[in-house]
Amino acid sequence: MDRERRHPKGNNEYHACRINGHLFALVRASLWQTPVDPQPFISCTPDWDAIGTLATCHTIAILTIESAINVPLPILPPSKEWLQKACSYSLRNLRTHSLLDTCVAEAIALLQSEGLTPVLLKGQAYARYYPRPELRQCGDIDLYVGEEAYRHICETVHRLGWDSQKQFFPTEKHYGCYLHGVHIELHRIAARLPLPGANRRFQAWSRCQLSSSLRHINIGGKDIATPSPLFDVIFVFLHMYHHFINGGVGLRHLCDWVMLLHAHKDDINRQELQEQLRSFRLLRAWRIFTPIAVHYLGLPEMECPFYSAEYSRKSDRILAMILREGNFGRYAASTSKLPRSLMHRKFRSLLHYSHRSFILFPFDPLTVTAYYCGYIYRGTKRVLKEM
Repeated sequence: MDRERRHPKGNNEYHACRINGHLFALVRASLWQTPVDPQPFISCTPDWDAIGTLATCHTIAILTIESAINVPLPILPPSKEWLQKACSYSLRNLRTHSLLDTCVAEAIALLQSEGLTPVLLKGQAYARYYPRPELRQCGDIDLYVGEEAYRHICETVHRLGWDSQKQFFPTEKHYGCYLHGVHIELHRIAARLPLPGANRRFQAWSRCQLSSSLRHINIGGKDIATPSPLFDVIFVFLHMYHHFINGGVGLRHLCDWVMLLHAHKDDINRQELQEQLRSFRLLRAWRIFTPIAVHYLGLPEMECPFYSAEYSRKSDRILAMILREGNFGRYAASTSKLPRSLMHRKFRSLLHYSHRSFILFPFDPLTVTAYYCGYIYRGTKRVLKEM
């Protein structure tokens, strides 16, 4: 207690730092299948409820549970009630994995019957890079179908009743539908970058990558096309960085990035990777995030392209924001207890986004400015439409 009173950061922040240290020790043990490092637990008893809550906010509960069940002495283990809830959570995740694998195979079989070769992005493909697929918490299914057949495929799945919405509304980027209650996004394009020049280069490159440089994995007894290692490591980072700038990102996205870099350590041409990251204006952001992968998630330095310790202070500030905000920024204090009035909610959202953009501007001025302008434009259109 006296130690906490003397801590310069104050009791609450010091407690949060200890919880973060415990969480990362558990996550590293699961990612690399090693014993839990007892060092972070020596000076204080783990608060298992707080650890579980933080892990859930970042969609890495399964990774935490995996290590928590087998913590070595002298670490105080979780309570029986905590372990029972954790086991129930793990079983639900395992069943969801099985359902998603079935849906992936079924959806791709349908699209192939229409003469397409859909490409599985993210999700169940990334899970194969973990020590066991079920260690990755499930999300939705993303399938790239391309621009030429996009409208036809959207109309086909709508006709088959996969759409739970009353209106048929495919967007410029993707079309959301449901199969057996699982959300599926059919992508016309893989992603859109905020800067026009970088976006043009990315669209040309991604079309080429997703039509020719493909690998195949087996899911649900079916051969599934997935992108090349080079595309995967760029796309997982681009997706993560997009969510981070736009409102918040969970630690699961960082774990995906780390697992792909580890799996493809011998498959990636680093010179080509550097050229593409520079072309898409992502190289500096990549370098800022590398200390998080190495220092906190345990990726060996030699497996982390363009790692630079000089960005450690910046990456610590980035990580502090990530931990505070949770997955997609849903757990940020400024987004809780929003007012009921639509205009008040819009105003609160504007203040929150403006504050984040002001903080992030020094890290990546052009990208943050482009995202902010896009946010203002889309928000203004929605407000005028709803008035």
